[in-house]
Amino acid sequence: MHERLLQFIWQHRYYSAASLCTTAGDPLIIIRAGTFNIHQGPDFQDALIRIRDTLWAGHIELHVRSSDWIRHGHQTDPRYANIILHVVWEDDLELTHLFPVVELRQRVPKWLLNRYAALMEDLSPIPCSRQIQVISPLQWQS
Repeated sequence: MHERLLQFIWQHRYYSAASLCTTAGDPLIIIRAGTFNIHQGPDFQDALIRIRDTLWAGHIELHVRSSDWIRHGHQTDPRYANIILHVVWEDDLELTHLFPVVELRQRVPKWLLNRYAALMEDLSPIPCSRQIQVISPLQWQS
């Protein structure tokens, strides 16, 4: 898993949101995933989530592993003071005392990961070129 792929999955909501919970077991509803931040600071800004009966507004940070929070030095960076949720692929270090954490590893469809891997491993100049054969002439023209 790469962090940019995880950001893409979060941004486009390519994960199962059914019965979504934090790693502490609190029910979580994503109302607004936030706006992708291309600058320094949290990955998504101005998000809106509900944890149990509390509505939270703020920023969301994503990492492949929860321990990346420490590895990246976010704990001492004031830009990360308004984090309302830490989205991770794998929760390998308990940081729940800082903010809620949600793990997506079991919520992303395997076909999406397989498709991504196939496109990344394709060495042709246009990775999706093999799919041209399955496109009908009508689709090609449109």
